Amino acid sequence: MTLRPAKPDLITRAAHGLACLSLVVMMLTVVGDVVLRAVFNMPLQGAYDIVSIALLFMTFFGIIPVVAARGEILIDLIDAVLPPRGLQGLGIVAALTGVVLFAFLTWSMIQPALDAWQWGERSLELGIPKWPLWLVAFAGLIGIFWAYVLQLRSAFQRPAATPDEEHAL
Repeated sequence: MTLRPAKPDLITRAAHGLACLSLVVMMLTVVGDVVLRAVFNMPLQGAYDIVSIALLFMTFFGIIPVVAARGEILIDLIDAVLPPRGLQGLGIVAALTGVVLFAFLTWSMIQPALDAWQWGERSLELGIPKWPLWLVAFAGLIGIFWAYVLQLRSAFQRPAATPDEEHAL
């Protein structure tokens, strides 16, 4: 038995879809650039920027469904010896630790985002302003915090099941 919800909420599903779409865009851009460069000696203009932007979307929105489903990599060194309440406590501590780490990440991103806005920083090939990309990153962080709220709610609602070989916490 796991703590994963049967059906993810709308925010988690939307983030997962956006991350998948971003991955497809990245793959098609790289393949298209390589083929155009090799066959026609004509590289795809803006491929670097497109891949960078898609990577931003994939990273920040791809973390959301992983956190919401408690799909992080877990090492079950002490899970087998702890009672269900102990596992529940570990799940709560892990979720709170994630909140603190992503809060620090958010705080450390504020000044570079303000600098991009103030100084008009632009992407290398296409000259796209970078401040909207920072807004995308902050939107992804809001989704990550939402996923941790779901994780905490799940951890507080019921004690964790004893882990088996397939599932840790």
